[in-house]
Amino acid sequence: MSMSTELTMWADGELHSRYNMSATYLVEPINSKECNVNYAGISAQVNLDTRSCTCRQFDLDHIPCAHAIAACRFYNISCYTLCSKYFTTKTLLSSYSKCIYPTGNEIDWVVPNHIRDKVVLPPKTRRPTGRPRKVRISSGGEGKHTSRCSRCGQYGHNRKTCKRPIP
Repeated sequence: MSMSTELTMWADGELHSRYNMSATYLVEPINSKECNVNYAGISAQVNLDTRSCTCRQFDLDHIPCAHAIAACRFYNISCYTLCSKYFTTKTLLSSYSKCIYPTGNEIDWVVPNHIRDKVVLPPKTRRPTGRPRKVRISSGGEGKHTSRCSRCGQYGHNRKTCKRPIP
């Protein structure tokens, strides 16, 4: 994968991390544009024509997931062609090419009377019962954080629960 790309830095970084993840994936072709991708006993079906994968990451992000990149490697297709045009630097620059004018003073705004008379109230919500959560719920793209022991240096436990003898 070459570094000279038309994608934004963020999209290129996402593509590179997914490209590295896909190195060990096993691809089983179904037809010329569909395949089944296996990794660690988990399989995903990729369709390169419709730009979709059963993991749904490709469908939601519009950037090829690791399964789709493995399929691109198998079919010898550039994964950059499967990225949405909205992640290109050309699109990013064109979105900021026009002037963005400030809104001015609120006193000078022309607001119709039927809109001015509307009262907007905050949504009706209730606090959930019980104690508030201490740990936030991670997003779908975030990885799991594993603890590292400061005594033995291994992952999966901390110093307090370490089974190794004290040196």
